[in-house]
Amino acid sequence: MRKAKTEEELKDDLSNYNADQYKKPSVTVDICICTIVDKSLKILLIKRKFPPFRDCWAIPGGFLDLNLNETLEEAAARELREETSLENIYVEQLKTYGDPERDPRTRVVTVTYFALVPWTDALKTSVEARDDAKEYRWFDLRYGVPPGIAFDHAKILGDLLNRLVGKLSYSPIAFSLLPKKFTWTELQSVYEVILGRKLVAPNFRRKIKGMYNIKESANFQRALKPGRPSTYLVLGKKKEAY
Repeated sequence: MRKAKTEEELKDDLSNYNADQYKKPSVTVDICICTIVDKSLKILLIKRKFPPFRDCWAIPGGFLDLNLNETLEEAAARELREETSLENIYVEQLKTYGDPERDPRTRVVTVTYFALVPWTDALKTSVEARDDAKEYRWFDLRYGVPPGIAFDHAKILGDLLNRLVGKLSYSPIAFSLLPKKFTWTELQSVYEVILGRKLVAPNFRRKIKGMYNIKESANFQRALKPGRPSTYLVLGKKKEAY
């Protein structure tokens, strides 16, 4: 006689589950790549080569590749790598967007991430327009986002700016936009660019020293202007909480 299944076995019994019972939305991953150039917070956008929104600017991204068996975070890292050839960069999830009419093709849910990268010679040369993009360009996130941007990407970029402004008060994201060795002037400039306002240097330095372990980098100085050279700084290990 066949043994009856226990209650626990019945809970995990998927033999009668029909995977086609419910319609499935498509899933995409968008990656907002941010840097600071000439005291401006920049966002990388691509001009779409194909419909929908052909010739419109958009956040780089792509459909989740189920054949790769990748996580959403891995998909975001892949998109970043494919767009900029950069790896091991600070990447964080921003938000999930799933309004029914956000994509005219079909129901598409997108999980959006953002990456913060310092502006370096490597970044200048590593960004390439892929097959689905006519060109790429860096835009001012606060003042220069082009009109008629694709999908709901204008809303996403607005949410991104709000997230960055909010996180400055409690997280070290500003350091992701700087080289490993930096000056007080450069660090304060990052905060001012993201916040969109000037800061008082003594107050700023006192607050940052209270939040983070800022150390002088031995034997590294440079003259930003004629006169006394500026000392390089580094971000030390996280301060212990008492």
